[in-house]
Amino acid sequence: MKTILYSDRLQLRDLTPADWPNFLRLHLDEGVQQYIRSVDTEANLKKCFEQRIGPYQFESGQWLSLVIERLDNQQFVGLIGFRCDDVTLKRAEVGYLVAPEQQGNGYATESLRAVIDWGALQFEMHKYIAICCDENLASRKVLENVGFVKEGTLRQHTCINQQWFDDCYFGLLTSQRVSLFS
Repeated sequence: MKTILYSDRLQLRDLTPADWPNFLRLHLDEGVQQYIRSVDTEANLKKCFEQRIGPYQFESGQWLSLVIERLDNQQFVGLIGFRCDDVTLKRAEVGYLVAPEQQGNGYATESLRAVIDWGALQFEMHKYIAICCDENLASRKVLENVGFVKEGTLRQHTCINQQWFDDCYFGLLTSQRVSLFS
C-alpha cells in the first residue's frame, strides 16, 4: 500500500531508500533525540531504517514511517510515524521527529492532524496514543494543539544518556479530534 497524504503546506509520503541521509541525520542529532532516546550506532539505525522501508501491514504492529516535505519546494521537514497498537481496540500510536531548522513552524501539528485524519478514515481508529517525555514542552504543545489529553505519567520511565525522565501518556479519541477538515 502506497501512502501519500497532503495538508495545506505539506506532503507526507512513504519512506524510500533515498531518504537514508535525512533519517540518519535526525536520529544522530542529539538535540532532536534529547527527550526520545540515546543516540544509537549507525549500524543499528540502518537496520531500523531498512525495516521501515519495507511494505507496511497495519496489523503487524510495525511503524509506518512517512517523510514530511514542504509542498512549495519539496524540502525535507522530518518524519512522522503511525503504528497499530491494538487491532481489536482500534488503537494506534503516533510519533514525529522534525529537523531542527524546520522546528517552530507548526509542521509537526499539521502533519499529525493529517495522519490522525487518515488513520480515522483508512482504519476506523477509535483512539490514538502518544508517549512524550515530561520535559519535552514543544512536543507536549503539539499533542495538546491536536487535541490529545495527558492521561498519565510513568515516573522515571526512560533513561537517556544516564538521566532518568518521566514519560507522559497522551490519548486522543478519534471522535474528539481536531480535524484538518473542521
